[in-house]
Amino acid sequence: MPSFNLPNTVSKHQRGGALLVMLVILVIGITTVFITSLSGTAIQNRRNQSSAEALAKAKEALIGYALTYGDTHTGAHGYLPCPDMDGTAGGSPYEGTSETCGNAGEHSIGRLPWRTLDLPALYDGSGECLWYAVSGKYKNNPPATATTMNWDNPGEFAIYADNGNIVEAGEAVAAVIAPGVPLSGNSARTSSSAAPTCGGNYTAAAYLENDTVHSVSNASITAGKLILPHEHRDGSGNVISSTNDQIIYITRQDIWNAIQKRIARQAKKCLDDYAAGVLVQNTDHKYPWAVPLSDATASPIRTGTQNVRFGRFPDVPNISTSGGSGSCPSTSSPLSGLNATKIANLKSAILLAQSALAAYTEPGSTGDTLNDAGEYLKNLALSYGLLSTDTILLAGKYVDDYCSGSPKECTSPSTMQTKLDAALTEITDCTGSSGSSDGTMSNSWSSIPSCQFISSTSWSAWRDWVFLQIADGYQPGGAGSCTTGTTCLSVSSDGSPIPGSGNIHAVIAVASKALPAQNARIASPGDITQFLDKDPGGLLGDNQTGKTDTPISTGFVTYRNTNPGYSVVNDLVLCVDGKSNCP
Repeated sequence: MPSFNLPNTVSKHQRGGALLVMLVILVIGITTVFITSLSGTAIQNRRNQSSAEALAKAKEALIGYALTYGDTHTGAHGYLPCPDMDGTAGGSPYEGTSETCGNAGEHSIGRLPWRTLDLPALYDGSGECLWYAVSGKYKNNPPATATTMNWDNPGEFAIYADNGNIVEAGEAVAAVIAPGVPLSGNSARTSSSAAPTCGGNYTAAAYLENDTVHSVSNASITAGKLILPHEHRDGSGNVISSTNDQIIYITRQDIWNAIQKRIARQAKKCLDDYAAGVLVQNTDHKYPWAVPLSDATASPIRTGTQNVRFGRFPDVPNISTSGGSGSCPSTSSPLSGLNATKIANLKSAILLAQSALAAYTEPGSTGDTLNDAGEYLKNLALSYGLLSTDTILLAGKYVDDYCSGSPKECTSPSTMQTKLDAALTEITDCTGSSGSSDGTMSNSWSSIPSCQFISSTSWSAWRDWVFLQIADGYQPGGAGSCTTGTTCLSVSSDGSPIPGSGNIHAVIAVASKALPAQNARIASPGDITQFLDKDPGGLLGDNQTGKTDTPISTGFVTYRNTNPGYSVVNDLVLCVDGKSNCP
């Protein structure tokens, strides 16, 4: 009989089965590791996405706060809130509320003041509430002293990339930070009764990392330094330290680009309404004279000057068609002996106070601007030697005296209006030598609601940066017409004509952030080259020269900030033509 090796065959089958089982186990193990890895990556990606969304919401709310600051607070637009430093502002606890933060000019860091920003508490992907840092020149409480709140106010934060290089030097003014999960360098995140919503505490080092390699601690903003998330590895590639703070920062242009557009549009609407005859009898759609470039003084008011068609936007319109000389002719008038310049200054001061009164809303608004206008009128009248019983001086004293407190609260606005009207009547009666005016135009912005921004606290910080050009024929006494392509104005955008180009009646130009050569704006406010731009190569246009030649050989130019030409000519220019052709 043949012999069979059954035991050997069985053994081979057993060994084959065992190998198959081991292979299956190995595949399952590798798959598990791979899936776990994918799962961990997906989780981290979801966390990062959640953090990014929360950071974006916070940034948008902070920019909105700065854009409207002057509308809701005493002070100019552009200020950002202080952080929530300890959850006790306005009570204990009052989590998420902006507080007084440090001394004037000092940088501050704390939790995002979500309640102040009218937001719910915002959490990052790891479930932690957001943190927030603001630079000393942009925080509101206390504000930095002697700081002009406009787009030339530089950013003070240095944001470092993972390689230690600074990102956008001189631009960042604030930052919002998602702290992420705690790392080994963080201190304990023990609970505090002041943070019932967010949990944890107000110790920055418990949430934000200290990068000792680059000497940047996100937990300490004293030096104005923050660093983006990254890892440090040793020579073998092992992670020796890491920073997981996700940061979104706010640049000065995030704030000011929008405010510049708002200013330009306000000035345009004011002139459009003025020219279109809104509440004024301007039948030929003309514009008041501009303020000479040389008149860049600290005076509270600036009135346009006759025959100046290119200059700064006036605080008070001048609609004169011929100049006056000598003094007030009536020897019985309290203004007797004052020359035409002093008469005009007093009239402008009265009109400024009336404009401030028109912008004042009672109750619910502060009267600092109105008080300042009254004080200026009073002091001007005193300096010109008017008697204490004179109508003009009494009007200034009344406005000054009836706005008190800090911030100012004004009483009896109707009586203020009566006294200012009487003062204006008195000075208007003294017309014998003050020249003649265009009777179809208004000598005040006060009757035009869209022009009331001139009475705002912010205007003094911006007015040196806002320019006006009038076409020949649309000045006081003009015919109310210009010739397309000859005496009308033009504006080119991104190198191509825009609607209205070549037949524009007036132009508003706002000088944007100073270019490298424009470093003396404060020291030389009368130097137009420090404000408006000109391409030295002659290709991108010239906004520095008033369009006073006839025929006008060049027009104004403006570029979007995404255009390469913006780096040479960054002025924001809008056309004005009484709502006829301009967009």
